[in-house]
Amino acid sequence: MTKTSRHPAVLDLSGGSTPPRGPQNTPRTPRPPKPRGERRKPGKRTFIALGAVAVAVAGTGIVATLGGGEGDPAPATETATTEALGPTDENGLPILKLPDVEPFAPPTTAPAEETCRSDRGDQKSGADVIAAFNYAYYVERNAAAARALATPSSTVQPVPDLQKTIDQVPAGTAHCVKSIALSEGVYLVDLSLNAPDQPAKRGTLTVTTQKIDNRWYVDAFKD
Repeated sequence: MTKTSRHPAVLDLSGGSTPPRGPQNTPRTPRPPKPRGERRKPGKRTFIALGAVAVAVAGTGIVATLGGGEGDPAPATETATTEALGPTDENGLPILKLPDVEPFAPPTTAPAEETCRSDRGDQKSGADVIAAFNYAYYVERNAAAARALATPSSTVQPVPDLQKTIDQVPAGTAHCVKSIALSEGVYLVDLSLNAPDQPAKRGTLTVTTQKIDNRWYVDAFKD
């Protein structure tokens, strides 16, 4: 029968003592047999081995809790999130489908200060009273109505002289006036006239307006 030697660093887990090496000169006294059913107490080396096994198991549990190393499958929540986002690109980022943007439609009407007007107008603003003055002048051809829209100290002619000037305008002359605000109450007025059987005329002048008792009036005209 061949004996096998054990490496010195290997623990003896059997619970017995390591037999001495070399020749055995002194005979051993046989131990009395232990009563049946009595368990042997584990030796010191057994406690050390069990402690090492417990540490190894605990360490394995910690690693499992913190997550595996490279190559471990992704958590179920990550997989569910990826599936919910849909297809991904080559970098693993979700490909989002954005809603179609409706084309921008520019406004069909220009702002009031950029509109060429031939309406009746009113006295709610400087641009409105300029439109009203020109309506009384070219459409109504009424000097008294036009002069009533001017301040008492205005450079507008008195009614008799103003009526003579209006009468010199060919009947049926169409007009269009565009007022652009330069400052508070001051406008650059672009006036276009189209008399019957005559070429169209266009000119610009600066008109100053003034607010009196919550009503606007034309005040001064300057070429």
